[in-house]
Amino acid sequence: MHYDDFCHKNHNPQRGNCSMSPLFRPVIWCLLYICAAAFYPSIAVAQELNKEVLIGYVAPLDDPDAVSGAQAAQLAIEETNAAPVRIGNVNVSFKLLEQNDKADPRAAERIARYLIKTEAVAVVGHWTSTTSISAAPIYTEAGIAQLAPIAWSSLYTLVAGKSHFQGVGSDDLAMSYAVNYLSSNLFLKRVMVIDDSALLGVSMADSFEKYAKKAGMETLRRSVSTQTSDFNSPLIFAKQFRPELILFTGRGAQSAVLAGSIKRLGISSRLLLTGPVVSPEFLTKINYSNEDLYAIVPGPPKDGNAKIQNFRKRYVARFNREPAPFAMFAYDCTLTLISAIKKADSLDRRRIIASLYEVSYSGLSGVMSFNPDGTLKNPSYTLYQTEKNRWTVRRTIKAPA
Repeated sequence: MHYDDFCHKNHNPQRGNCSMSPLFRPVIWCLLYICAAAFYPSIAVAQELNKEVLIGYVAPLDDPDAVSGAQAAQLAIEETNAAPVRIGNVNVSFKLLEQNDKADPRAAERIARYLIKTEAVAVVGHWTSTTSISAAPIYTEAGIAQLAPIAWSSLYTLVAGKSHFQGVGSDDLAMSYAVNYLSSNLFLKRVMVIDDSALLGVSMADSFEKYAKKAGMETLRRSVSTQTSDFNSPLIFAKQFRPELILFTGRGAQSAVLAGSIKRLGISSRLLLTGPVVSPEFLTKINYSNEDLYAIVPGPPKDGNAKIQNFRKRYVARFNREPAPFAMFAYDCTLTLISAIKKADSLDRRRIIASLYEVSYSGLSGVMSFNPDGTLKNPSYTLYQTEKNRWTVRRTIKAPA
């Protein structure tokens, strides 16, 4: 009851206006609060500390695929916060601290230095292999866990330190599986390899070329800029070389331009892609008709299990759009970090790193657990081919234990 209401209720005209010395007012307020807390325990409970725990998320947030990853990570945070969480006998809630590195290594380093000065306990990121590798030494020195959702360059986990973890299998293993399948099923003799000059693109191209030569294929290698939309120069060589297959190791937007250019120039070579292209939207973008496209990507088939389908439904309900092909890896990595925090029962950064080596989280893409070098245990890959105007699974590969 407010003090003025108390006075009004107890006002007696014969006794005059209600008056009280200002010295007694604090006492009255304390008594009223104690009574309210006794009758309404929730008021007292609300006073219990609810600590906000920051998890960094770093990606090029002008890239629609990376934005979808951020949304998937946010969904993981919201679903975790829907139930009470206690860490070290303290109620906590998680919050995503998003940062845009624009896929620029220098920006990635600046953001890493910023994040280690904040109260972020771990980082989901970065999105590209190049930026993940650039930032890794900074996180290592600060003793903060870095779990990269889609940095699948084998060079990432070769960076010195024990604080960086890979959310998907390595590119070298993927290229080995791709060459093995395609050489035996397509009877390839000539292949052309085009990389995008980025660290991951070059690393993938090197691996594919290595395994193709081992399989007895003749190879032709060309490079383009990560920013180019002009593939005329390498495709002129392709028309002369006449490969049965062209591999391109760039990102989704460039892959669409290349696919359109191959079609425009009347090149009959099959095309193998490695970016986030396995979606109906990609086929619409390239005005797909009957081209023979392949894609090798990390993880299980995107429509392959009930967990993934349920995630898709929740994602669409929350964000009113379909998740990008790689979004589920950001979701898994966020929940794996939270699982490690719970297992450590601590917000200490170094204890979280130690816990990540022990955690085993059953995610959308499979069980998330890590080898001593930070690589993912038993990663899986899926090889797709276009058929009847859609992507069809040709083979799912699970790395041996």
